[in-house]
Order: sequence, then structure tokens, then C-alpha cells
Amino acid sequence: MADSGILNVEDSLDEARWAAVLRRDHAMDGRFVYAVKTTGIYCRPSCPSGPAKRENVRFFLNNAAAEAAGFRTCKRCRPDGVVVADKARNDVKKRIAALDWRRIDAELDEYGVGQLGPLLSPVECSDLAALYGRDEPFRSRVVMQRHGFGSGEYKYFDYPLPDLIGELRSAVYPEAARTANRWRRMLGQEAVFPDSHKAYLKRCHAAGQRRPTPLLLRYGPGDYNCLHQDLYGPEVLPLQMVILLSEPGPKSRGGDFEGGEFVLTEQRPRMQSRAEVVPLRRGEAALFAVNERPRQGAKGFHRVKLRHGVSRIRAGRRFTAGIIFHGAQ
Repeated sequence: MADSGILNVEDSLDEARWAAVLRRDHAMDGRFVYAVKTTGIYCRPSCPSGPAKRENVRFFLNNAAAEAAGFRTCKRCRPDGVVVADKARNDVKKRIAALDWRRIDAELDEYGVGQLGPLLSPVECSDLAALYGRDEPFRSRVVMQRHGFGSGEYKYFDYPLPDLIGELRSAVYPEAARTANRWRRMLGQEAVFPDSHKAYLKRCHAAGQRRPTPLLLRYGPGDYNCLHQDLYGPEVLPLQMVILLSEPGPKSRGGDFEGGEFVLTEQRPRMQSRAEVVPLRRGEAALFAVNERPRQGAKGFHRVKLRHGVSRIRAGRRFTAGIIFHGAQ
């Protein structure tokens, strides 16, 4: 039988696959998708939606085959997104737990940015960057030139977030909140950020900040991002994360882009501003101050303001994932 992408007759009636759908088995994600004839939608085996009637279900080997048959992707389970099964979810948590947080904290205190090092694999980077060409994982698209933000564009993810983005956001938040509370104590303030991101989102929602803020950014030749702060309302976690999804360097050496350095500036009271260039390679991440941070002075700690941006892309194309922990109004 030719490999048309649809499973053969025996497999289409295979009770094992149907059983995987009924138990919403994450381990089967990426091995096949199922489509429902009455809705015209195809899903992952783990889709949390209520099960369809068995007679209305068709099985396909991959997304392309389901789409070729006229089905569209489910907006709830996002089979076109990055698959993160239970084992991979635990792996994300292990990656975050294994980071040298003592060193990261020291860099954050000294420079306002801490480099996490390699966090995502090349395949994970490619899968996330590939989402940019689709419409459904996102709630909005921003063309920077129209707003004076620079040159290039970005898209905000919609809920539910792609699995990998959501897992990273949840896993990194406790460390970011711990640092944010420590910074508040340095400034003589009460620690206010809860331990879990779920609890923090409840606070954001109560403040009217219900829209998700993680995003993908795309830059081409000549594009850049002006220095800015990602503030979306009164509720702000003072740290956010950036992950480079493209490889820096000339094409002749296997790179995707040239230029496009990630830059931070720090405005110090009664002193000239200081710039910090953060070198990143594909899959590497950094945690940095959103708006302000404490700095040791002669009379104790005081606040310094920070902004971040991206220098001009000289050649190629650069994709970045940004993970912001507070919501937007």
C-alpha cells in the first residue's frame, strides 16, 4: 500500500489507538493524529476535549495528511505545536532545576541579567520558530515600524500556550519569583510574589491582566528592536526570559544571521548609562530585569532602571522566544 499518510483499514479500526484517545495518552502524541468528521478538526491523542463518537473518527499518520484530507487543527490541543509529553515535561523541570542558580543570581545582582546557558535543543528551537508561519497559536501580530518600536515583527501567543512555552514559563517562574522577592527585601519592601505561577496569574487576572504575554519575534536584514520595557499593567514580575532560536554567525559557517545582539542598558542615578551586550547561541537563554533592579550604593540599595533591545540585523533571519510572566490588560 502506498504511504498516503492515512492509516490502513486495519489500523483505522485499531482499538489500541482509540483507547489512547479515550485515555488522552500524552505518550502517543506525535505518533498519530485523529480527526472528527462532524467537526472537521484533527487533534492529538491527548486532546482534553470530550471524545467524539467512534464512527466519526479517522486516524492519520501526521498533520499534513489530516490537512490534505480537509481537516483543520484543533485550537485547544494544538497538534501543530511542539509536542511535550509527560516525560518531556519532567525533563523541562529537570533542566531548570539543574541550572546554577547561585551563579545566575550573582549575575542578576551585578549586571541585571543572568545567562542560563543551553536550554533548548536545535529541534525544539526549529519547532518553535516554525510556529511563526501559522496563525492559530497566536492572539495578535505586531509590526514594529507601525508603532515606532523598531523594525521587524512579533506575535503574542494565545491560550492555551504551546506546551514547551507553558512548561518553561511554569518551571522558571519559581526561581524568578524567588529573586524578585529577594530584590524587594533589599529595597526594604515586603515579599509579595507567590511560589507558583498559577497563583501569580490569579493576581494578574484580578488586576485585569488576563491576556498571555509570551511571544515569538522575527527579524530580517536591517531589522532591530528599540530599547524598551515590557510593562502591560500595574502587576509586573521584574524578571523575564529570552531564548535565542536561531544560530548567530555567517551562513558560510552554518549561522542563520549576523548582528542582532541582545542589549541591556542600565540608567544609574547621577551617572552615565551602562550598556551590557548578552552573547547567546541557539537554544541558550537569559533571565533579565524587566524594568528596575536594586543596586548597592554608598548608602544602601537603590533602584536602577533598565531597558532592553536588539541591535541591527546585518544579514539573515533571527527568531527569538520571549517569556514574560505577568499578563497583559
